[in-house]
Amino acid sequence: MKKVPMYARIAQLIRQKIDRGEWVIGTKIPTQRELAEQFQVNRSTVITAIDILKSEGLLEGIAGSGIYVTNNKWSLLSSVSPPNWKELTQWAMQPSSDSTVQLINDLESRKDLIQLSKGELGPDLYPHVEIEKSLIKVSRQLKEFGYGNGLGDRGLREEISRHLLTHGVAIAPENILIVSGALQALKLISTGILNKGATVFLENPSYLHSIHFFRPEEMAIRPIAVDRNGLRLDELFQHNFFKHSSALYINPTFHNPTGTTMQAEQRMLLMEKSQTLQLPVIEDDIFRDLWIDEPPPPPLKSLDIHGQVLYIGSFSKTIAPGLRIGWLAGPETVVKRLSDVRMQTDYGSSYISQLLVREVLASGLYEKHLIKVRGRLKEKRDFLLYLLNKYFTDDAIWEKPAGGFFIRVVLKEKINLHRLYKECLNRSILINPGFIYNDPAPSIRLSYAYATEKEMEEGIIQLKKIIKLIHNV
Repeated sequence: MKKVPMYARIAQLIRQKIDRGEWVIGTKIPTQRELAEQFQVNRSTVITAIDILKSEGLLEGIAGSGIYVTNNKWSLLSSVSPPNWKELTQWAMQPSSDSTVQLINDLESRKDLIQLSKGELGPDLYPHVEIEKSLIKVSRQLKEFGYGNGLGDRGLREEISRHLLTHGVAIAPENILIVSGALQALKLISTGILNKGATVFLENPSYLHSIHFFRPEEMAIRPIAVDRNGLRLDELFQHNFFKHSSALYINPTFHNPTGTTMQAEQRMLLMEKSQTLQLPVIEDDIFRDLWIDEPPPPPLKSLDIHGQVLYIGSFSKTIAPGLRIGWLAGPETVVKRLSDVRMQTDYGSSYISQLLVREVLASGLYEKHLIKVRGRLKEKRDFLLYLLNKYFTDDAIWEKPAGGFFIRVVLKEKINLHRLYKECLNRSILINPGFIYNDPAPSIRLSYAYATEKEMEEGIIQLKKIIKLIHNV
């Protein structure tokens, strides 16, 4: 093998992927740059390999799009074509993510990139000791590994019920559904509660614009602007609301991506009007426990006297996303309905993860962990604000978040954000451009939760240089 040229070895490996069905007809293969990094070769070597496979009829380049698999050895030998999975997936019920979002999802696991926007706690904030202690204790409690009833472990729901009470939300364990993170809760609501043709009022910008939960073909999406005080209620209540066919999604505490928090007076006004209009509210409150300066106002759910708020929380942001444990709280009939939908999907979250989180809550380790996390997040937030003030005062504006992970940086001059994203990536920096959140402003979502201070400083300095370079071209 050592005597075989590298371009020939790359071509053979690609042939194997095609012949084994790993890359089916219609698949877009990785870019030349990605293949060059994977095989640790120059791009010219990759280009030679691709040219060989093009000449064999296996690959084809499409201008402005990429290189695709057009045949395999079986299709070349047979008059009967195999199924084109790319065409079939175009008719799927769930649409594909935006190409930039797909790439970000792939790149967020890369250790060689400076992660300036990653929405999770960094390795320095992972609760190693708490998890280890809880695992040891839980390992002695394991009794069964059955599917359960779909609602989730009773003990965990009791602990979540007690935890919510500290936030002013009095809700029984029977009204809580354990889910595999907040995203699954939203998916269950969109498929199990909302009617086809329903109107969903959605914050703009919002991280949900980067994920296809509420499909425009099946539901009418009405974006409502978010300003420094949160959702624009004056804009929201200019719309008409139809009974049983409208709902509001809102992330009022440490909003993603703007970092804003709706104040108590606005929350009361929102609940009063939505109760009068019988408007169901989906409250996404996954960042609540990550306050830095002071506790945020009580949840909308604490003001809910008619059972119109579906309340979503998660431990993905506060403990670890890999646990895949979150919850949905609401009227018992709704919880049972969504539990039934859940059982048709995956029969419930990991039993071990549920016991682990239950132990972390019951032992008091969760609150001790949060104290440490809040202190460290304050240090990292303040350092990122220091860097922005040092390097970007003339170029951008931003608000100081009181909690959560993110700072939304809005550039004063228009810029090609697609190019900015690509130029940052070329310098091993991953940012989240505002357009993936449907942000009308030229913005970037920056995170202080994951990267180290050293990485943040290097990333911000490079970002400044890249923006200057783009403006000067």
